[in-house]
Amino acid sequence: MKRVLLIDGHNLLFRMFYGIPSSIKDDNGKEIKGVIGFIGSLKKFCGELNPYSIIVIFDSETSKTTNLNYDKNYKANRKNYSNIAENENPFSQLPYIKQALQYLEIPYFEVENNEADDYIASIIKTKTKNDTEFIIISTDTDFFQLISTNTFLYIPKGKNSILYDTQAFIDKYNILPSDYILYKALIGDKTDNIEGIKGIGKVTATKIIYTLKNEKYLDVKIKQTLEINKERITKNIRLITLNSHINIKNVIFSKLNPKINNQKTYEIIKNTQNEQKNKIHILNQ
Repeated sequence: MKRVLLIDGHNLLFRMFYGIPSSIKDDNGKEIKGVIGFIGSLKKFCGELNPYSIIVIFDSETSKTTNLNYDKNYKANRKNYSNIAENENPFSQLPYIKQALQYLEIPYFEVENNEADDYIASIIKTKTKNDTEFIIISTDTDFFQLISTNTFLYIPKGKNSILYDTQAFIDKYNILPSDYILYKALIGDKTDNIEGIKGIGKVTATKIIYTLKNEKYLDVKIKQTLEINKERITKNIRLITLNSHINIKNVIFSKLNPKINNQKTYEIIKNTQNEQKNKIHILNQ
């Protein structure tokens, strides 16, 4: 069985950049704590999960464009980093991370118009085979909808990290992964600025899903609430449902280069920097 890790790139970058309290700078005084955390995490995932291949997917400046057509408030609560100082800006780490990924021969993709979540969903739908299993690495709960017999969600939280398969998800939410879209459409998502339905919390949402699936009698007040908010629920479902129809023909699962396991994090960073210096030297000759 080939195990493929699908890394939600920006999710990992932000957690590392803000999760490391102290500044870490290279010989040129550049902040690199996000790079150190990112590459160190990849090494940790390799040790824990023993993958055949790793693919990293990043968002781009246009990644949420499609969903903005449905709701202009979508992710409007996100911080604007355009005027943030470089040493305090996680996006300043991206060029260095990409250089390190190139050095490690780990493929990465930057998604235009659609989000990294959609690209990951499309990889899973298009590349699913009997000899392949996917582990998505992210704290984004939208990925719960993709859990299946060959797809898992790994939420890294140090000693409290959880690998969700179907049963682990059921144990936590008392619904199936396929029900999660409706569940989240009902309760909303503050992270993505998606407004839920007033009066419907987690317990009520779970009861509604159970009632609808088992064709039981729905409480009159709840039925009225659903009818009144039908448009909002439909919109939320559209925003939460991942687009699994993106063209990903250029994605290949290449065997992991042993560099990532055989070299320490700082050694990888140093070797990456030396490789970049050599490239610049050759170009200047």
